[in-house]
Amino acid sequence: MLEYFFIEQGLTNILQWLPSITWSSWPYVQNYPNFGYFLNEILELGYLTPNAAPQIVAHFCVGVLWTIPVQLQFSYTTLIGAVMIRDIKTPWKRFGFYAFCIVNHWYALSWGSCFWLGLLLADLEITYKYTKWVQTRPKVHYPLLTLLWIITIAAPTWFLLNDPVGIPLMAGERGIHPDVETGLPLSQTPRAGYPNYYEPRLNTLIFAGSLQMIVELSTWVQKFLSLKVWIWVFPHIMTVYLIHGFIFWSLGAWLCVTLAEAGLPYWANMLVVWTCCYATIAIAATLITPMTEPTAMAFCRNIWRWASEQPVPKRPTLAPFPKDLFLNRAGKSVATSGDIESIAEVRTDRTAHRTASGVEGRLDMADAIVVEGKLQH
Repeated sequence: MLEYFFIEQGLTNILQWLPSITWSSWPYVQNYPNFGYFLNEILELGYLTPNAAPQIVAHFCVGVLWTIPVQLQFSYTTLIGAVMIRDIKTPWKRFGFYAFCIVNHWYALSWGSCFWLGLLLADLEITYKYTKWVQTRPKVHYPLLTLLWIITIAAPTWFLLNDPVGIPLMAGERGIHPDVETGLPLSQTPRAGYPNYYEPRLNTLIFAGSLQMIVELSTWVQKFLSLKVWIWVFPHIMTVYLIHGFIFWSLGAWLCVTLAEAGLPYWANMLVVWTCCYATIAIAATLITPMTEPTAMAFCRNIWRWASEQPVPKRPTLAPFPKDLFLNRAGKSVATSGDIESIAEVRTDRTAHRTASGVEGRLDMADAIVVEGKLQH
């Protein structure tokens, strides 16, 4: 809501001039016609079912929120997959099923391959304790780490080989996948070419998988990620994820266009923009995280408590007072045996609760007065 408020104030208007200076392909930000649209699309997220794409994808910075339906759809895939895998006991059948799902999702040009790979790595660690097995065998550990580092470094080079060298690995890999409309390989259709930014790629899959295994297997990497500077950064990751785009589209766009008009070289322009934007992100994250993180954590703890603990037994609104406390203020009512029994039950429940929690004490003065008044009647 804060970002949309800033958008309405015109802080992102300069973004439309940015493509003439940089490679950016997002020249504008789409705002809501009114607050009702915003509220409707936020509420829609809670009731969306796969494979639906929420309306919110069409607003904010157009094309950026395409990850929301991907996360929604494949969270269901991951949960159902975990249930299915649990019933496949034989290891070769289990990992054969993983391979079948990963290959088919990759061939269908689906992000599900990444989710299935993550589920596979989690299963390897939780069920088979593969990190302990590998780390206790140096002849397996170090060659495997070397291979993983080679894969991790080689995967991003696909981007470099496509344009400067002229080896179309990205377009060639995309051409293998089937076209949804015709069923032909994409390389044989007019849609052939470099993959769109929202399409999964093979080098993304192998890069994510190999890097995750390096983090799990390499104690050196784990020590590096345990440095104090990263420990300070980790709590702010979600805040940085939420605000970095707006800062680049407002402050970054304005600064880039202003420096370009002043005649600053492009490399110096980008260096200044990078430094200023990340400094602003660091300051904003330091201020915003303490306000949002504790609230979100408390909310999640309450959800877990409501889902896991037995609910407290229902009690009358006026407990421990009788139901006719206000209806018969003249004192004409006579306490029934049911009233006395209910009061006695309240006393017993409260005494048992305090005994169980180790807290000594007695009933409130109001309880004592009510009980005495009823018994006198």
